[in-house]
Amino acid sequence: MSLLDKNIGIIGGGIGGLASAIFFAKFGSRVTIFEKASEISEVGAGIQISANGINILSKLGVYPDYLEEVCFPDSILFKDYKAGKPIIEIKHNQDIDFPYVQLHRADLVDALVSRAKDLGVKIILGSNAIAIKTDLNGSKIKSNSNIYNFDLTVAADGMNSGVRQYWFGQSAALFMDQVAWRALIPSDGNNIEPTVFMGINKHLVMYPIRNGELINIIGVQSNKNIVPENWNNEGSPEKFCNEFSDFSPSVNRILSKIKTVKLWGLYSHPPLKSWSNDNVVLLGDAAHPILPFMAQGSCMALEDAAVLTSVLNDTNNINNALKKYEKIRKKRVTDIQKISSENGKAFHLSNLILRKLFQLNLRLIAKVYPSFLNKRFNWIYRYKV
Repeated sequence: MSLLDKNIGIIGGGIGGLASAIFFAKFGSRVTIFEKASEISEVGAGIQISANGINILSKLGVYPDYLEEVCFPDSILFKDYKAGKPIIEIKHNQDIDFPYVQLHRADLVDALVSRAKDLGVKIILGSNAIAIKTDLNGSKIKSNSNIYNFDLTVAADGMNSGVRQYWFGQSAALFMDQVAWRALIPSDGNNIEPTVFMGINKHLVMYPIRNGELINIIGVQSNKNIVPENWNNEGSPEKFCNEFSDFSPSVNRILSKIKTVKLWGLYSHPPLKSWSNDNVVLLGDAAHPILPFMAQGSCMALEDAAVLTSVLNDTNNINNALKKYEKIRKKRVTDIQKISSENGKAFHLSNLILRKLFQLNLRLIAKVYPSFLNKRFNWIYRYKV
């Protein structure tokens, strides 16, 4: 089925929705994005895109032409939380075709919006859109009392997807007794290396963005008090600092500069039996939310967009194409979900003996086989659609 002149509706104007819109437009489709917000914007936060994601951004024509203020880290450093003592430094692969990049989420979204508009994608803002009908002949989207007809609807409306709840049903997400804090501060000329500080039942990540002008800070900790799964919850800078006050003095000096912070809960989502229903298909977090401990959520959405549009363009039957898309993507996404969950546990070890053994093992790897961890994750970073 050629995508030329197909009419495609996309619900959600985030990274996955915009990426799929660009791919559809490049194949010659007529594309409309429905975005709930009055403007397409992102929370003030950094994002890491590994080589597999940059590969997709290159195919989209977004990288490097539309992205300028990015950082290219050589490595990531893991440290003990209290003394700040280095445990292991993991070098990013230099022999992969694409780099590991750190940037502001808003800069990435702005770049995707600009590229989409340049390709003629229509964006409807302030839209409470839902796919109200679907069959093998097409789908209908209702948005603010208007009805739109499409050959296919792509739901990229995030981890709290309204389309997923409406068409696919879903068991309730399970709060994991963990919360994440996120903040940005000016670097004030300080050269901050990308670093993970591993603590007891919590960890901190810091890295520079916008050519080193800002420092992105993420803290994850165990917390029994339920917090909504929403990136826009306002948190208390004082409470954030207090929760991580047992970290090293240098870390606390950085945290003391935080003026505003966001707080959200981490949840486990039961896997769906299917990602498509006739001519409605899920993409990104709407299909498979991923915990943040591998920094692969956005990369998986980008990969989804590339695979979905490719199989649709190459397969005569839409229903068969959607099944093929799910078959190609499901195992890879599931494996990354599993590794991300395992990383979260390793970062938060509370048993003193297990912590010492884990850190000793990492130090041994650094001395004896420094390329081991890179090779272990080659299947993630070297993946090409």
